[in-house]
Amino acid sequence: MQKVRTAIDRSIQLVCCFLFMVMVVTASWQVISRYILNSPSTISEAFLRCSLIWLSMLAIAYVSGRREHVSLTLFTDKLTGSWKMASDLLTELLFIVFSIFIMIHGGFHAASNTMSQLYPMLNIPKGLIYLSLPVSGCIIVAYSIINCLKIIQNSQTIRSQ
Repeated sequence: MQKVRTAIDRSIQLVCCFLFMVMVVTASWQVISRYILNSPSTISEAFLRCSLIWLSMLAIAYVSGRREHVSLTLFTDKLTGSWKMASDLLTELLFIVFSIFIMIHGGFHAASNTMSQLYPMLNIPKGLIYLSLPVSGCIIVAYSIINCLKIIQNSQTIRSQ
């Protein structure tokens, strides 16, 4: 299971780093074209908007998979033993339910509804932008399943000691 997590982690890290580097270059070009050449690039602005959406959604999936997302732990930090395990499992199951119904199902619905509409600046279907929702939703589901298995494995290890 750790190999799968590592492969997903590395893939997301590479894509996010590459996308971020391209965004830095594009933003630099936008500044140069606007202030030095006095001819702002509309394509770079539209690309930055779309790539920021994709970068954000992939980063959300990565952070939630590593269980480093923002959370209110006032109550759960006081739990121990099986209550802590149940709380952690419930959190992961809620992530799975949210990801399946909102991100994957709703994202595919939004993407399919907007595939026929073109994003005017880039001349690509708007659905490609909305496709970031189901992609990140699938990654979150995969991470949450791995997290659930790890929580169960850790609880069995603690019980056997």
